[in-house]
Amino acid sequence: MSENAHEHPDLGPLPEDWQVVRLGEVAQIEMGQSPPSITYNSEGIGLPFFQGKADFGDIYPTTRKWCSSPNKIAEKDDILLSVRAPIGDVNIATQRCCIGRGLTAIRAGAKSDSKYLFYHLLFSQELLESKGTGTTFKQINKETVTHFLIPLPPLAEQRAIAHVLTSIQRAIEATEQVIAAARELKKALMRHLFTYGPVPPAEAESVPLQETEIGTLPVHWQVVRLGEVADIFDKQRIPLNEQQRAKMKGIYPYCGANGIVDYINDYIFDGEYVLLAEDGGYWGAYEPSSYLMRGKFWVNNHAHVLKGKSDICTNYFLHLVLNYLNISPLIGGDARGKLTQAVAKRIPIPLPPLPEQQRIAEMLAAVDEKIQAEEQRKAALQSLFRSMLHHLMTGKVRVGAQHHSAPTTEA
Repeated sequence: MSENAHEHPDLGPLPEDWQVVRLGEVAQIEMGQSPPSITYNSEGIGLPFFQGKADFGDIYPTTRKWCSSPNKIAEKDDILLSVRAPIGDVNIATQRCCIGRGLTAIRAGAKSDSKYLFYHLLFSQELLESKGTGTTFKQINKETVTHFLIPLPPLAEQRAIAHVLTSIQRAIEATEQVIAAARELKKALMRHLFTYGPVPPAEAESVPLQETEIGTLPVHWQVVRLGEVADIFDKQRIPLNEQQRAKMKGIYPYCGANGIVDYINDYIFDGEYVLLAEDGGYWGAYEPSSYLMRGKFWVNNHAHVLKGKSDICTNYFLHLVLNYLNISPLIGGDARGKLTQAVAKRIPIPLPPLPEQQRIAEMLAAVDEKIQAEEQRKAALQSLFRSMLHHLMTGKVRVGAQHHSAPTTEA
Protein backbone atom coordinates (compact mmCIF):
# COMPACT_ATOMS: atom_id res chain seq x y z
CA MET A 1 0.00 0.00 0.00
CA SER A 2 1.41 3.38 -0.95
CA GLU A 3 1.51 6.48 1.21
CA ASN A 4 -1.63 7.67 -0.64
CA ALA A 5 -3.88 5.59 1.60
CA HIS A 6 -6.39 6.11 4.33
CA GLU A 7 -7.27 3.91 7.28
CA HIS A 8 -10.90 2.90 7.56
CA PRO A 9 -12.01 1.85 11.06
CA ASP A 10 -13.81 -1.26 9.75
CA LEU A 11 -12.07 -2.11 6.49
CA GLY A 12 -8.49 -1.16 7.30
CA PRO A 13 -6.06 0.69 4.99
CA LEU A 14 -7.46 1.55 1.55
CA PRO A 15 -6.27 3.66 -1.39
CA GLU A 16 -7.01 7.36 -0.96
CA ASP A 17 -9.20 7.49 -4.08
CA TRP A 18 -11.43 4.61 -2.94
CA GLN A 19 -14.76 5.37 -1.28
CA VAL A 20 -16.39 3.30 1.43
CA VAL A 21 -20.13 2.91 0.87
CA ARG A 22 -23.01 0.80 2.02
CA LEU A 23 -24.05 -1.85 -0.50
CA GLY A 24 -27.57 -0.44 -0.67
CA GLU A 25 -26.17 2.92 -1.82
CA VAL A 26 -24.75 1.48 -5.04
CA ALA A 27 -27.03 -1.48 -5.72
CA GLN A 28 -30.68 -2.47 -5.64
CA ILE A 29 -31.45 -5.15 -3.04
CA GLU A 30 -34.34 -7.58 -3.63
CA MET A 31 -34.95 -10.09 -0.83
CA GLY A 32 -36.60 -13.36 -1.79
CA GLN A 33 -39.75 -14.80 -0.28
CA SER A 34 -41.82 -17.92 -0.65
CA PRO A 35 -43.76 -17.59 -3.91
CA PRO A 36 -47.53 -18.08 -3.89
CA SER A 37 -47.33 -21.08 -6.23
CA ILE A 38 -44.55 -23.58 -7.00
CA THR A 39 -44.94 -26.46 -9.42
CA TYR A 40 -42.67 -29.46 -10.01
CA ASN A 41 -42.65 -30.30 -13.68
CA SER A 42 -40.50 -30.70 -16.74
CA GLU A 43 -42.46 -28.28 -18.88
CA GLY A 44 -40.80 -25.10 -17.66
CA ILE A 45 -44.07 -23.35 -16.79
CA GLY A 46 -43.29 -20.02 -15.16
CA LEU A 47 -39.79 -19.11 -13.92
CA PRO A 48 -37.15 -21.37 -12.37
CA PHE A 49 -37.38 -21.10 -8.59
CA PHE A 50 -34.32 -21.02 -6.33
CA GLN A 51 -34.55 -21.27 -2.57
CA GLY A 52 -30.90 -20.81 -1.68
CA LYS A 53 -30.11 -23.52 0.80
CA ALA A 54 -31.49 -26.33 -1.39
CA ASP A 55 -30.90 -25.06 -4.93
CA PHE A 56 -28.26 -22.38 -4.61
CA GLY A 57 -25.88 -22.32 -7.54
CA ASP A 58 -27.95 -24.83 -9.52
CA ILE A 59 -29.06 -22.60 -12.37
CA TYR A 60 -30.99 -25.50 -13.91
CA PRO A 61 -32.38 -27.15 -10.78
CA THR A 62 -32.50 -30.93 -10.87
CA THR A 63 -35.70 -30.82 -8.81
CA ARG A 64 -37.30 -28.83 -11.68
CA LYS A 65 -38.97 -26.29 -9.42
CA TRP A 66 -40.91 -23.63 -11.27
CA CYS A 67 -42.74 -20.59 -9.94
CA SER A 68 -45.97 -20.22 -11.92
CA SER A 69 -46.91 -16.98 -10.10
CA PRO A 70 -43.58 -15.09 -9.90
CA ASN A 71 -43.24 -12.62 -7.06
CA LYS A 72 -39.64 -11.80 -6.14
CA ILE A 73 -37.58 -11.78 -9.33
CA ALA A 74 -33.86 -11.87 -10.06
CA GLU A 75 -32.92 -10.68 -13.53
CA LYS A 76 -30.18 -12.21 -15.66
CA ASP A 77 -26.73 -11.11 -14.40
CA ASP A 78 -28.04 -10.16 -10.95
CA ILE A 79 -25.83 -11.29 -8.09
CA LEU A 80 -27.47 -14.03 -6.01
CA LEU A 81 -26.46 -14.01 -2.34
CA SER A 82 -27.44 -16.77 0.07
CA VAL A 83 -28.83 -15.11 3.22
CA ARG A 84 -29.82 -18.26 5.11
CA ALA A 85 -27.50 -21.10 6.02
CA PRO A 86 -25.15 -21.30 4.23
CA ILE A 87 -24.80 -17.52 4.54
CA GLY A 88 -22.49 -15.81 2.06
CA ASP A 89 -22.53 -18.22 -0.86
CA VAL A 90 -22.61 -16.09 -3.98
CA ASN A 91 -23.39 -16.67 -7.63
CA ILE A 92 -24.56 -14.81 -10.73
CA ALA A 93 -27.97 -15.51 -12.28
CA THR A 94 -27.58 -16.76 -15.84
CA GLN A 95 -31.31 -16.33 -16.50
CA ARG A 96 -34.37 -14.59 -15.10
CA CYS A 97 -35.62 -16.50 -12.05
CA CYS A 98 -37.84 -16.39 -8.99
CA ILE A 99 -36.00 -16.33 -5.64
CA GLY A 100 -37.13 -17.76 -2.34
CA ARG A 101 -36.40 -16.65 1.23
CA GLY A 102 -32.90 -18.11 1.17
CA LEU A 103 -31.67 -15.69 -1.49
CA THR A 104 -31.36 -12.01 -2.20
CA ALA A 105 -30.79 -10.51 -5.63
CA ILE A 106 -28.32 -7.63 -5.92
CA ARG A 107 -28.41 -5.41 -9.01
CA ALA A 108 -25.52 -3.02 -9.59
CA GLY A 109 -26.30 0.68 -10.05
CA ALA A 110 -24.67 3.38 -12.16
CA LYS A 111 -21.66 3.75 -9.84
CA SER A 112 -20.90 0.06 -9.44
CA ASP A 113 -19.84 -2.83 -11.64
CA SER A 114 -21.81 -6.04 -11.14
CA LYS A 115 -18.79 -8.36 -11.48
CA TYR A 116 -16.79 -6.23 -9.02
CA LEU A 117 -19.62 -6.46 -6.47
CA PHE A 118 -19.78 -10.22 -7.05
CA TYR A 119 -16.07 -10.66 -6.38
CA HIS A 120 -16.17 -8.42 -3.33
CA LEU A 121 -19.03 -10.43 -1.84
CA LEU A 122 -17.07 -13.59 -2.61
CA PHE A 123 -14.12 -12.04 -0.76
CA SER A 124 -16.43 -11.14 2.15
CA GLN A 125 -18.06 -14.54 2.69
CA GLU A 126 -16.68 -15.09 6.19
CA LEU A 127 -17.58 -11.56 7.28
CA LEU A 128 -21.13 -11.98 5.97
CA GLU A 129 -21.46 -15.31 7.72
CA SER A 130 -20.33 -13.76 11.02
CA LYS A 131 -23.28 -11.37 10.86
CA GLY A 132 -25.83 -14.18 10.91
CA THR A 133 -28.36 -14.38 13.73
CA GLY A 134 -30.87 -17.00 14.81
CA THR A 135 -31.00 -20.21 16.82
CA THR A 136 -32.40 -22.92 14.53
CA PHE A 137 -30.32 -21.64 11.60
CA LYS A 138 -28.35 -18.48 10.99
CA GLN A 139 -29.58 -15.82 8.58
CA ILE A 140 -29.04 -12.19 7.66
CA ASN A 141 -31.83 -9.74 6.89
CA LYS A 142 -32.27 -6.96 4.33
CA GLU A 143 -30.94 -4.31 6.72
CA THR A 144 -27.68 -6.24 7.14
CA VAL A 145 -27.28 -6.64 3.38
CA THR A 146 -28.23 -3.02 2.64
CA HIS A 147 -25.85 -1.58 5.25
CA PHE A 148 -22.97 -3.91 4.47
CA LEU A 149 -19.84 -1.77 4.00
CA ILE A 150 -17.80 -2.19 0.82
CA PRO A 151 -14.78 -0.36 -0.59
CA LEU A 152 -15.62 1.26 -3.93
CA PRO A 153 -12.78 2.05 -6.34
CA PRO A 154 -13.40 4.32 -9.34
CA LEU A 155 -15.65 2.56 -11.85
CA ALA A 156 -12.85 1.98 -14.37
CA GLU A 157 -10.78 0.27 -11.70
CA GLN A 158 -13.77 -1.84 -10.58
CA ARG A 159 -14.04 -3.12 -14.12
CA ALA A 160 -10.30 -3.72 -14.37
CA ILE A 161 -10.36 -5.70 -11.11
CA ALA A 162 -13.28 -7.76 -12.36
CA HIS A 163 -11.49 -8.38 -15.67
CA VAL A 164 -8.36 -9.71 -13.94
CA LEU A 165 -10.29 -12.05 -11.65
CA THR A 166 -12.56 -13.22 -14.46
CA SER A 167 -9.50 -14.00 -16.60
CA ILE A 168 -8.09 -16.22 -13.86
CA GLN A 169 -11.45 -17.95 -13.38
CA ARG A 170 -11.68 -18.62 -17.11
CA ALA A 171 -8.19 -20.13 -17.03
CA ILE A 172 -9.33 -22.38 -14.16
CA GLU A 173 -12.44 -23.41 -16.12
CA ALA A 174 -10.35 -24.16 -19.22
CA THR A 175 -8.02 -26.32 -17.12
CA GLU A 176 -11.02 -28.16 -15.65
CA GLN A 177 -12.19 -28.91 -19.19
CA VAL A 178 -8.78 -30.34 -20.09
CA ILE A 179 -8.85 -32.49 -16.94
CA ALA A 180 -12.36 -33.74 -17.74
CA ALA A 181 -11.33 -34.58 -21.32
CA ALA A 182 -8.22 -36.41 -20.10
CA ARG A 183 -10.30 -38.45 -17.65
CA GLU A 184 -12.70 -39.44 -20.40
CA LEU A 185 -9.72 -40.41 -22.56
CA LYS A 186 -8.41 -42.56 -19.72
CA LYS A 187 -11.78 -44.33 -19.40
CA ALA A 188 -11.87 -45.06 -23.13
CA LEU A 189 -8.26 -46.26 -23.07
CA MET A 190 -8.95 -48.51 -20.07
CA ARG A 191 -11.95 -50.08 -21.86
CA HIS A 192 -9.75 -50.82 -24.85
CA LEU A 193 -6.72 -52.08 -22.92
CA PHE A 194 -8.70 -54.30 -20.53
CA THR A 195 -10.67 -55.80 -23.41
CA TYR A 196 -8.08 -56.25 -26.18
CA GLY A 197 -4.77 -55.73 -24.42
CA PRO A 198 -2.03 -53.24 -25.39
CA VAL A 199 -2.65 -53.34 -29.14
CA PRO A 200 -3.46 -50.46 -31.52
CA PRO A 201 -7.20 -49.97 -32.18
CA ALA A 202 -6.71 -51.05 -35.80
CA GLU A 203 -5.51 -54.48 -34.59
CA ALA A 204 -8.25 -55.01 -31.97
CA GLU A 205 -10.45 -57.10 -34.29
CA SER A 206 -7.64 -59.60 -34.82
CA VAL A 207 -7.21 -60.32 -31.07
CA PRO A 208 -8.74 -63.72 -30.11
CA LEU A 209 -11.19 -63.09 -27.27
CA GLN A 210 -12.94 -65.07 -24.54
CA GLU A 211 -16.04 -64.35 -22.45
CA THR A 212 -15.41 -64.40 -18.70
CA GLU A 213 -17.23 -63.54 -15.48
CA ILE A 214 -15.75 -60.03 -15.70
CA GLY A 215 -16.36 -59.47 -19.39
CA THR A 216 -14.53 -59.97 -22.67
CA LEU A 217 -10.76 -60.58 -22.41
CA PRO A 218 -7.95 -61.80 -24.68
CA VAL A 219 -7.87 -65.61 -24.68
CA HIS A 220 -4.34 -65.73 -23.24
CA TRP A 221 -5.33 -63.73 -20.16
CA GLN A 222 -6.39 -65.40 -16.93
CA VAL A 223 -9.07 -64.48 -14.42
CA VAL A 224 -7.68 -64.83 -10.90
CA ARG A 225 -8.66 -63.72 -7.41
CA LEU A 226 -7.08 -60.72 -5.74
CA GLY A 227 -5.77 -62.90 -2.93
CA GLU A 228 -3.85 -65.00 -5.48
CA VAL A 229 -1.88 -62.10 -6.93
CA ALA A 230 -1.39 -59.80 -3.93
CA ASP A 231 -0.18 -60.07 -0.35
CA ILE A 232 -2.26 -58.26 2.28
CA PHE A 233 -0.68 -56.39 5.19
CA ASP A 234 -3.75 -55.26 7.11
CA LYS A 235 -2.40 -56.54 10.43
CA GLN A 236 0.25 -53.81 10.37
CA ARG A 237 -2.32 -50.98 10.20
CA ILE A 238 -2.74 -48.76 13.25
CA PRO A 239 -5.58 -46.22 13.47
CA LEU A 240 -4.88 -42.91 15.23
CA ASN A 241 -7.57 -40.50 16.32
CA GLU A 242 -7.39 -36.75 15.73
CA GLN A 243 -6.04 -36.02 19.21
CA GLN A 244 -3.26 -38.58 18.81
CA ARG A 245 -2.30 -37.19 15.41
CA ALA A 246 -2.25 -33.65 16.79
CA LYS A 247 0.62 -34.73 19.08
CA MET A 248 2.49 -36.39 16.20
CA LYS A 249 2.62 -33.71 13.50
CA GLY A 250 5.33 -34.44 10.96
CA ILE A 251 6.21 -35.19 7.35
CA TYR A 252 4.92 -38.73 6.82
CA PRO A 253 1.50 -39.27 5.17
CA TYR A 254 -1.26 -40.73 7.35
CA CYS A 255 -3.54 -42.58 4.91
CA GLY A 256 -7.21 -43.55 4.96
CA ALA A 257 -9.80 -45.03 2.62
CA ASN A 258 -9.59 -42.34 -0.06
CA GLY A 259 -6.16 -40.78 0.29
CA ILE A 260 -3.88 -38.89 2.65
CA VAL A 261 -5.72 -37.66 5.73
CA ASP A 262 -2.90 -36.04 7.71
CA TYR A 263 0.87 -35.88 8.16
CA ILE A 264 2.60 -37.31 11.25
CA ASN A 265 6.12 -37.89 12.58
CA ASP A 266 6.27 -41.67 12.18
CA TYR A 267 5.55 -44.40 9.64
CA ILE A 268 4.73 -48.13 9.58
CA PHE A 269 5.14 -48.86 5.86
CA ASP A 270 8.14 -48.21 3.61
CA GLY A 271 7.95 -49.12 -0.06
CA GLU A 272 5.31 -49.30 -2.80
CA TYR A 273 1.81 -50.48 -1.87
CA VAL A 274 -1.74 -50.37 -3.20
CA LEU A 275 -4.31 -49.02 -0.73
CA LEU A 276 -7.85 -50.28 -1.35
CA ALA A 277 -10.79 -48.65 0.44
CA GLU A 278 -12.27 -50.88 3.15
CA ASP A 279 -15.13 -48.59 4.15
CA GLY A 280 -16.41 -45.20 3.05
CA GLY A 281 -14.81 -45.58 -0.36
CA TYR A 282 -15.78 -45.42 -4.04
CA TRP A 283 -16.04 -48.84 -5.65
CA GLY A 284 -17.87 -48.28 -8.94
CA ALA A 285 -16.36 -48.74 -12.40
CA TYR A 286 -13.67 -46.10 -13.13
CA GLU A 287 -13.92 -44.79 -9.56
CA PRO A 288 -10.86 -44.34 -7.27
CA SER A 289 -11.38 -47.44 -5.13
CA SER A 290 -7.59 -47.70 -4.73
CA TYR A 291 -4.53 -45.49 -4.82
CA LEU A 292 -0.78 -46.08 -4.97
CA MET A 293 1.54 -45.07 -2.12
CA ARG A 294 5.32 -44.98 -2.36
CA GLY A 295 7.91 -44.29 0.35
CA LYS A 296 7.29 -44.03 4.09
CA PHE A 297 3.71 -43.67 5.33
CA TRP A 298 1.15 -44.75 7.94
CA VAL A 299 -2.24 -46.39 7.26
CA ASN A 300 -5.37 -46.49 9.42
CA ASN A 301 -7.95 -49.29 9.46
CA HIS A 302 -10.08 -47.87 6.65
CA ALA A 303 -7.87 -49.07 3.78
CA HIS A 304 -6.59 -52.54 2.91
CA VAL A 305 -2.83 -52.58 2.30
CA LEU A 306 -1.84 -54.66 -0.73
CA LYS A 307 1.37 -55.50 -2.54
CA GLY A 308 1.33 -57.33 -5.84
CA LYS A 309 3.38 -60.53 -5.96
CA SER A 310 6.31 -59.35 -8.05
CA ASP A 311 6.51 -62.44 -10.26
CA ILE A 312 2.78 -62.30 -11.06
CA CYS A 313 1.36 -58.78 -10.84
CA THR A 314 2.80 -55.26 -10.63
CA ASN A 315 1.43 -52.81 -8.07
CA TYR A 316 0.59 -50.19 -10.67
CA PHE A 317 -1.33 -52.66 -12.82
CA LEU A 318 -3.20 -53.89 -9.73
CA HIS A 319 -4.13 -50.31 -8.82
CA LEU A 320 -5.37 -49.63 -12.36
CA VAL A 321 -7.45 -52.82 -12.52
CA LEU A 322 -9.12 -52.15 -9.15
CA ASN A 323 -10.12 -48.69 -10.36
CA TYR A 324 -11.42 -50.07 -13.65
CA LEU A 325 -13.60 -52.83 -12.21
CA ASN A 326 -17.04 -52.36 -10.67
CA ILE A 327 -16.53 -53.69 -7.14
CA SER A 328 -19.71 -52.14 -5.73
CA PRO A 329 -21.82 -55.36 -5.94
CA LEU A 330 -19.42 -56.89 -3.39
CA ILE A 331 -19.83 -54.12 -0.84
CA GLY A 332 -21.77 -54.87 2.33
CA GLY A 333 -22.47 -53.01 5.57
CA ASP A 334 -24.55 -49.90 6.16
CA ALA A 335 -24.86 -46.72 4.10
CA ARG A 336 -21.11 -46.13 4.51
CA GLY A 337 -20.37 -49.48 2.88
CA LYS A 338 -17.65 -51.98 3.77
CA LEU A 339 -15.35 -54.23 1.77
CA THR A 340 -14.14 -56.91 4.17
CA GLN A 341 -10.76 -58.54 3.69
CA ALA A 342 -12.36 -61.92 3.05
CA VAL A 343 -14.48 -60.46 0.24
CA ALA A 344 -11.59 -58.40 -1.13
CA LYS A 345 -9.52 -61.54 -1.54
CA ARG A 346 -12.23 -62.96 -3.80
CA ILE A 347 -12.38 -59.98 -6.21
CA PRO A 348 -11.91 -61.39 -9.74
CA ILE A 349 -8.94 -59.78 -11.50
CA PRO A 350 -7.99 -59.96 -15.21
CA LEU A 351 -4.36 -61.04 -15.38
CA PRO A 352 -2.27 -60.60 -18.56
CA PRO A 353 1.40 -61.65 -18.76
CA LEU A 354 3.80 -59.30 -16.95
CA PRO A 355 5.17 -57.64 -20.14
CA GLU A 356 1.59 -56.70 -21.15
CA GLN A 357 0.86 -55.43 -17.63
CA GLN A 358 3.87 -53.16 -17.92
CA ARG A 359 2.86 -51.83 -21.36
CA ILE A 360 -0.70 -51.19 -20.15
CA ALA A 361 0.67 -49.40 -17.08
CA GLU A 362 3.00 -47.24 -19.20
CA MET A 363 0.18 -46.16 -21.52
CA LEU A 364 -2.19 -45.25 -18.69
CA ALA A 365 0.60 -43.65 -16.66
CA ALA A 366 1.14 -41.16 -19.48
CA VAL A 367 -2.52 -40.08 -19.21
CA ASP A 368 -2.25 -39.98 -15.40
CA GLU A 369 0.78 -37.70 -15.69
CA LYS A 370 -1.20 -35.35 -17.95
CA ILE A 371 -4.08 -35.28 -15.48
CA GLN A 372 -1.72 -34.69 -12.57
CA ALA A 373 0.03 -31.84 -14.40
CA GLU A 374 -3.30 -30.18 -15.17
CA GLU A 375 -4.46 -30.69 -11.56
CA GLN A 376 -1.30 -28.93 -10.41
CA ARG A 377 -1.93 -26.12 -12.87
CA LYS A 378 -5.49 -25.80 -11.59
CA ALA A 379 -4.26 -25.68 -7.97
CA ALA A 380 -1.74 -22.99 -8.89
CA LEU A 381 -4.43 -20.93 -10.64
CA GLN A 382 -6.77 -21.32 -7.66
CA SER A 383 -3.99 -20.14 -5.36
CA LEU A 384 -3.35 -17.19 -7.68
CA PHE A 385 -7.07 -16.36 -7.66
CA ARG A 386 -7.25 -16.37 -3.85
CA SER A 387 -4.15 -14.22 -3.61
CA MET A 388 -5.31 -11.73 -6.24
CA LEU A 389 -8.81 -11.60 -4.75
CA HIS A 390 -7.30 -10.50 -1.44
CA HIS A 391 -4.81 -8.04 -2.90
CA LEU A 392 -7.21 -6.46 -5.37
CA MET A 393 -10.06 -6.11 -2.88
CA THR A 394 -7.82 -4.41 -0.33
CA GLY A 395 -6.01 -2.17 -2.84
CA LYS A 396 -2.61 -3.76 -2.23
CA VAL A 397 -2.45 -4.35 -6.00
CA ARG A 398 -3.86 -1.65 -8.29
CA VAL A 399 -5.05 -2.21 -11.84
CA GLY A 400 -6.61 -0.01 -14.51
CA ALA A 401 -5.60 2.68 -16.96
CA GLN A 402 -3.84 4.77 -14.32
CA HIS A 403 -1.94 1.80 -12.89
CA HIS A 404 0.65 -0.52 -14.41
CA SER A 405 0.70 -3.50 -12.09
CA ALA A 406 -1.84 -5.75 -13.81
CA PRO A 407 -0.92 -9.35 -12.98
CA THR A 408 -0.56 -12.20 -15.39
CA THR A 409 -2.70 -15.31 -15.31
CA GLU A 410 0.22 -17.56 -16.26
CA ALA A 411 0.64 -20.38 -13.77
